[in-house]
Amino acid sequence: DDVRPLLDAARKKMYAARLKRPTPYIDKTVYTAWNAMCVSAYLTAANVLDLRDARAFALRSLDRLLAEGWIASGTESKTKSTSADEADRARLASTPSASTSLLRHVIAYSDPNAERRETSGVLDDYAFTIIACLDAYETTADLSYFRFARAIADAMISSFYDQTAGGFFDTPITSAATEQSTQGILGTPRKPFQDSPTPAGNPAAAIALLRLHAYTNETSCRDKAESTLELYAAGAAQHGLFAATYGLAVARFTEPHTQVVVVGNDQTAAMLYKAARRRLSFNTAVVCLDAGKAVAQNLPPVLAETIPNLPALTAGRSFAVICSDFTCQPPVFEADELQQVLNTAPSRAA
Repeated sequence: DDVRPLLDAARKKMYAARLKRPTPYIDKTVYTAWNAMCVSAYLTAANVLDLRDARAFALRSLDRLLAEGWIASGTESKTKSTSADEADRARLASTPSASTSLLRHVIAYSDPNAERRETSGVLDDYAFTIIACLDAYETTADLSYFRFARAIADAMISSFYDQTAGGFFDTPITSAATEQSTQGILGTPRKPFQDSPTPAGNPAAAIALLRLHAYTNETSCRDKAESTLELYAAGAAQHGLFAATYGLAVARFTEPHTQVVVVGNDQTAAMLYKAARRRLSFNTAVVCLDAGKAVAQNLPPVLAETIPNLPALTAGRSFAVICSDFTCQPPVFEADELQQVLNTAPSRAA
């Protein structure tokens, strides 16, 4: 206790001295990739800890990113909007031409006097935004977020994927020649694999495609993820910790994906949802649907083939369905039973 007054006095003196020095520059530019990663982190925390404010903030942030950063074919970006409602999200996401759609690298500049430039997104922007959109879909069951993920993935493949050797370049293929001529070696396209320190673009892109494959069963998504992972398989081990995202992507590829779909909006549904979330598994997705919205037009292709046809929908009870590798088990009506089934889920590696 005798030391505390001395520490407080020293802290005040140091702070007074600090105020006399120039304040370090803080870059408050709103970057797409970094914001998408924050959205995913907030949604994960909100779902696990039941933080409603964090959930709302994450979705509001993602809505701004999509409204101002995603320029779909035949649409204009909404540069002054800070949110997008469901109709706008669906309109912006449903684009027929991936080659003419793009994602901005910067959403807003911190310096009001800075030159406003239309900077095309890099691979990280696309990969992390796809993942954030899938996280948002699994949080809200709002299909427009899934449509965004699919549209942005199509644009990512069109702009960055190496059709010859596999893997993704870090900058759009169409702009690579121009950048190399103006920036020299700095403009040389590369295929980022190593985390430094944020997750690398290629394994993040593979994760995004594998997660999409789980909802679409489109082999092209899985094939491109596989070719990307194969490209780095021989040298991945020597990178140790800096290949962590690659390791997660490989685990997603080799382990069966699982989807737990909870149908209902009563206390039983809440308990089922909590039980599904209790088991930590990076390859398990949990989606909660109102019984009245469990129709094909509100679901991704894989779930649309199964959920609307379940006899349990007409029973008037909340239930959960576990689907793994495109095969669904009988409905579960009790949280304890759901927890037990999830704990005994098989592993493809085994």
